[in-house]
Amino acid sequence: MLKSKTFVKKTRSGGVLKIVREHYLRDDIWCGSEVCKECKDEAPVLQEHACIESNLCSFPHYLIPDTNVVLHQIDILEDPLIRNVIILQIVLQEVRHRSAPVYKRIKDAIHEKEKHFYTFTNEHHRETFIEREQGETANDRNDRAIRVAAKWYTDHLAKKTNGGSLKVVLLTDDRANKEKAEQYGLVVYADIIVHRLLAVAINADSTYPDLMDKHKQSALCNNLNYRHKMAQYAQRASVAFHTQLFFKNKGIINEEGFILFVRKNAIIILIPKFGLEGAVFFDNKDKPSPHLSFDSEGPTLRVEEHTFRMFDKVKVTIELKLSVSI
Repeated sequence: MLKSKTFVKKTRSGGVLKIVREHYLRDDIWCGSEVCKECKDEAPVLQEHACIESNLCSFPHYLIPDTNVVLHQIDILEDPLIRNVIILQIVLQEVRHRSAPVYKRIKDAIHEKEKHFYTFTNEHHRETFIEREQGETANDRNDRAIRVAAKWYTDHLAKKTNGGSLKVVLLTDDRANKEKAEQYGLVVYADIIVHRLLAVAINADSTYPDLMDKHKQSALCNNLNYRHKMAQYAQRASVAFHTQLFFKNKGIINEEGFILFVRKNAIIILIPKFGLEGAVFFDNKDKPSPHLSFDSEGPTLRVEEHTFRMFDKVKVTIELKLSVSI
């Protein structure tokens, strides 16, 4: 089935350009479930016995997360316990436009066979593609497309299991989207992952004991902070190391720089060509110090007969000195 949209636009030269956009819809896009025998999928991804340990959903179910859940809860979706997840094409496209790192992570999860993540091309399926209505925003249209796809999966699997226990659960953090999904008769949870610990705190739900152990959580946070600090140190050390490698065999280099800051006994210089920033000190323990006069109102620094101000252009000599400490 082919749907097309035609419109015209005016070019800069004053001409009229006719544009035709074609959108192909198919009826041979499979659901990807082992339960379904109608879809002729030779290698179904979604398991027939989709059992995930959950106090909220004790029945076998597939998960359909919306875009915000994927963006904000990617760490949880990557957990080995989370399996049999349907990632809609519209969700994948939105994630790709909004966050390249998250898009790569969700794609990696889809490629892990043990997780059973399935990508459903809802934008090219005849029964799940929808047109954008007049006055409807792009975000509202995408939310409606997610609800339509979830409804199709619910009805499709119900027919194959004769109304069995296998369900489709829609995850969203949008209350309005949740209310509209409930009107479709869908099983939907809003903020199910985000506020799970809050539910535990008021005894409305239960979770693993380790998550409620403040000492273990404190140790976990300390470990995360330590790893973050070490990563920052490693980044700075890497920059310094590769900077030295760059200047190792170049000898003496003269380049133009600009004064970024003026201090009482030094100036901070930026060399745009190399993106290099460093301090030049005028007091040296091994040599007699020149006469320095610092004016904080400028700020300016007068060294003998020379006056340095912020954003002054200066000539800088760069030389890498090799030193060995014993």
